[in-house]
Amino acid sequence: MSAGQTGDWAIFYRRLDDPTVWHTMKLWRKDGVLVSAKTFDDVYKFNRFKEAFNFAKNLITGGDMDQPVYDAQVKRVCKAKGDAFYLAGN
Repeated sequence: MSAGQTGDWAIFYRRLDDPTVWHTMKLWRKDGVLVSAKTFDDVYKFNRFKEAFNFAKNLITGGDMDQPVYDAQVKRVCKAKGDAFYLAGN
């Protein structure tokens, strides 16, 4: 198990219309849709907590969209055995 020296911060999100299913962000498409990651290498990692926090705040408030679509949290992503990962944090 390991994490980067400066920190690997990830976005843990859910769609507001599906409140029980949470995902870890892989990428944000130009049309505003978030794509979920399946492996540690797929996870979009922020180096600084503040950058990840600002991104999550933008998702929660709706940013460029008319209404918010996602709820989000910032969590530290850590590598587990093989391609697996886990999220640590509050």
